[in-house]
Amino acid sequence: MRYPETNRVIVDTKAARLPAYIRIAQSIQEDIEKSRWQIGEMIPAEPQLAQTHQASIGTVKKALQMLVSAGLLYRVQGKGTFVAGSFLRSDQLRFYRTQTSFLDVEESTAAKFISCKVIPPQTDINMQLQIAPDAALIELRRIIFSNGQRLADVHSYFEQSRFPKLTDEPASRFEKQALTLIVENDYGTPTMSTEELISVVTPQDHTIAELLNVPDDTALLLIEMLSFSYKEAPYEYRRSYCTPGKKFFRKS
Repeated sequence: MRYPETNRVIVDTKAARLPAYIRIAQSIQEDIEKSRWQIGEMIPAEPQLAQTHQASIGTVKKALQMLVSAGLLYRVQGKGTFVAGSFLRSDQLRFYRTQTSFLDVEESTAAKFISCKVIPPQTDINMQLQIAPDAALIELRRIIFSNGQRLADVHSYFEQSRFPKLTDEPASRFEKQALTLIVENDYGTPTMSTEELISVVTPQDHTIAELLNVPDDTALLLIEMLSFSYKEAPYEYRRSYCTPGKKFFRKS
């Protein structure tokens, strides 16, 4: 399961064969991915872009619309076009939305910090993150509460060299701010999409059951998630062990 589906603009390596609006969209996309413009910054106006790329304003408009559709840009009426950030622009814990039915209101959620530390490479995790086999990792662990009850034991993994100061953050920040916004604001890494695998497991790690306050042999919902930034590059691998009896709400 992937939220949302990312539309890539670069569709052909033989640029000379592409229509002008696609070549312009590729050029602007590359500038965004190289951080020429920061997240939330307004890009040049259409007449300026038309002059830069020696194209008509109509062609530029078509290129920008492709990038808006791909989630890389957004428009503000009467102001201009801006570089988009994470598709989840909220301090709420949006991956842990629970409610009893489609007609009911969303239940309140909160996070409790457990630990954030550097750990040795883990073969399967390093493969998921597409990083070197010997690259050290950061493991961030939190407990998510829904309506005051323990909902999930969440293990998030990052490449340590890419996010070196995560371990220096105060616990309160991980409890008050969405992780997607922390990595976006501090490391220029917006979340463009996510993928999930969902299964039911009985964890072998006793601390998981202990933190969730359930018997060791309890069957838990395991949600594995990969978060992707620019160029569909994964930056976070996450395992969420969830207590039974809750319904998760997703909207795509």
